[in-house]
Amino acid sequence: MKNLMFALIFLFPLILFSQERLEKAKESLSSKNSTTSREETKSNRSSRSGRINRNRDNDGLFIAIVEDVGFYLFYGAIIGDSEYRTLTPYPYFNNSTGEYLKIDTIQSKSSLFKISVNQLFNRGVNGIEFNANYRVLPILGIEASHLNFSENSIQGKEYLDITSFLLKYYRIREQNVSVWWGMGASYVANEVQTWGFSYAIGTEIFPVKPISLETSYKQSFINYNNVNEFKIHLKYHIKKTALYTGYHANKLGSEKANGIVFGAEYTF
Repeated sequence: MKNLMFALIFLFPLILFSQERLEKAKESLSSKNSTTSREETKSNRSSRSGRINRNRDNDGLFIAIVEDVGFYLFYGAIIGDSEYRTLTPYPYFNNSTGEYLKIDTIQSKSSLFKISVNQLFNRGVNGIEFNANYRVLPILGIEASHLNFSENSIQGKEYLDITSFLLKYYRIREQNVSVWWGMGASYVANEVQTWGFSYAIGTEIFPVKPISLETSYKQSFINYNNVNEFKIHLKYHIKKTALYTGYHANKLGSEKANGIVFGAEYTF
């Protein structure tokens, strides 16, 4: 009995002051912890500004040339030509391969709407994601997603909710592959309650019916910290439905929540 009491007395401070991963993540993403980072950022900017001002006169011509070359490289690699494409009703429709067609057919479409849901399985932290993607045009899409992380802690249930909005440009639109990039904003709710800028890039490859491989990366800047999402999915297409499994690597400020996912997608 004495040993039990001693153990409880010894462990009580550890239990009282221990923090779970989602609690640490929310603290690292909150604005109150960004003072040091903000000061360091301002100091770095001042140093860079000083160096740039000293070298600007000598490097003016060189910078102008680099800017011109950079613009054309950016336009070619990031924007590209808007070659005509239509959309299939769903991947591997009839004799098609992926999502895009180079010609008009009776069944081809100019827009698509997809919804998906997946469950993340992680030791300690679980996550569920809802996603809606509206392909307004074959080259342009709007995406909204909501991530809900949950964790059982000593104090009760901890939650972290992240909502994102992206405007997506589909740079490569071929039958076997599509590549896109996007920009938008993310909102971290709960105790953080902060908006931040987001960017993302992704691709989906259609090697053989009825399989596709999709991978993407998204980064959101929240109070001088980051929320990063890396995804890789192996999909099995059954007409308008796709069942998939894969792996998600999530960086939530100072914490990570990685694991296997299972999900489903439906195309309207």
